[in-house]
Amino acid sequence: MKKLICIVAVMLFLSSASYAYAGTIGDDPGTPGKWFKGEEPVQKEESKPPLVFVHGINSSSSTWFDRNDMAKQAVLNGYESAFIDLHPDQDMKKNGKLLAEKLKEIYDFFGRKLIVIGHSKGGIDTQSALVYYNAHPYVDKVITLGSPHYGTPLADLAYSKGGSWLAQILGQKSDALYSLQTGLMAAFRSETDRLETFPNKYVTYSGSEWGTFGSVLYLGGMYLKSFGANDGAVTVSSTRLSYANNILTGKWDHYSIKNGTSMFPVFQHQLLASTASAENDDNPKQESISAELNTDVYVKGGESEKDKTEAFYVEEGTNGLSIQWLNEREEAQPEIVAPNGDVLTNLKTSEASFPYEGAYSHHVQINKPVPGEWTIRSNSGKKTPYLLLVSFDSPLNDEIKIVAAKSGDASTHSSRLIKRLSKTVETVYFKDAQKDHPLKTSSSSAVQLKKEGAYSVTVHYTGLTTSGTSAFNRTVIRTLYVDQHGNIHGDIPY
Repeated sequence: MKKLICIVAVMLFLSSASYAYAGTIGDDPGTPGKWFKGEEPVQKEESKPPLVFVHGINSSSSTWFDRNDMAKQAVLNGYESAFIDLHPDQDMKKNGKLLAEKLKEIYDFFGRKLIVIGHSKGGIDTQSALVYYNAHPYVDKVITLGSPHYGTPLADLAYSKGGSWLAQILGQKSDALYSLQTGLMAAFRSETDRLETFPNKYVTYSGSEWGTFGSVLYLGGMYLKSFGANDGAVTVSSTRLSYANNILTGKWDHYSIKNGTSMFPVFQHQLLASTASAENDDNPKQESISAELNTDVYVKGGESEKDKTEAFYVEEGTNGLSIQWLNEREEAQPEIVAPNGDVLTNLKTSEASFPYEGAYSHHVQINKPVPGEWTIRSNSGKKTPYLLLVSFDSPLNDEIKIVAAKSGDASTHSSRLIKRLSKTVETVYFKDAQKDHPLKTSSSSAVQLKKEGAYSVTVHYTGLTTSGTSAFNRTVIRTLYVDQHGNIHGDIPY
């Protein structure tokens, strides 16, 4: 009897040891470096490559299972699969190193090359693993779903002078979010694209939906809309690589693009297509996502007192407004006062999305707003960070963009529709993701960008229309990055 028990014990030990490095579904979720094999397909076909699923920022492997049937779709279609947890809050270099180690383990486990499917930042982490940590030999193809290959202006917003207060108190500022700023991603692309030796391995998909007024991705979609089509977190142009097979932009948002039922049938034919067929000579040359100024928003934020009042101007001829006030408290609704004295108090409240998860957005849309000075008042009862975002549907948006582009270092400018346009430039320097150093506020680009690191630049435009009685204001935010050689990456917003 003792001999039988010993034999059983040894068999159990050997069985667990042979699978220990792979992890199990019973592992604690979200443990960086853990991976597990997916459910075995009923009809396993060795000709089908194993699929490795990589999650994005602030996420874990559960994103493929929790209210998502992507894992089940892999099984139903005869694919073996593996799911991995990376650091949800680290940059692509740290995650790339970890992922490269695990891709080798997974390759050794299955004994053949893998196809990696990465959602959001998971696609960037994957390319980092291949290019910088020598994981190319283990991977046949990379499919990215809504990956911000050129960063996202929402990360710029979160690290701007106005937007950083709320992001900081919510605990959203991290190495991961920091790395997704457009200037830092421009530097990453400059280096990575030069080192990429297998460009035809990449296949990209993007979404162009971000819901309607009040939906969870409304905040991001509204802010990004002047940058082009977007999925509520990432612009379509940012998801595309100049050398990749940029297959399709569909009616998905940043969350639904990783849904199994809607996406697996879409990319399934790419799983067995040869890598060579991924070449697409018709792909347009990739341009920076922020080449033009987004002159349709006004941004103000910081730490408020118990009672906080902010003001902004609406110019004559404005067709509509979208006003969003973000703070920590669901019940702390602000009131909006129009120039004619009308008071709006019944704002719609919803949970905010990336990069302000944990906050509440109190928002309202106004058609044909009264021109003049509008105020928004909040009584939070205590000191609390806030963020005000106003989006303008106005004929003046394009005119401001044209005049601002021509003004150069001039502090004021005018045009046919604009009597006066003035600007102030605020610059904040970041050596890393957590420490910032305000540099200077000026009326021109007087701040010298010389020291290596990131620079968050906020340009405030104020002016008068040609009537001389209608004021307006706008805000443009960009992050620039200066590398060790003094090269500036990103689009200078003045």
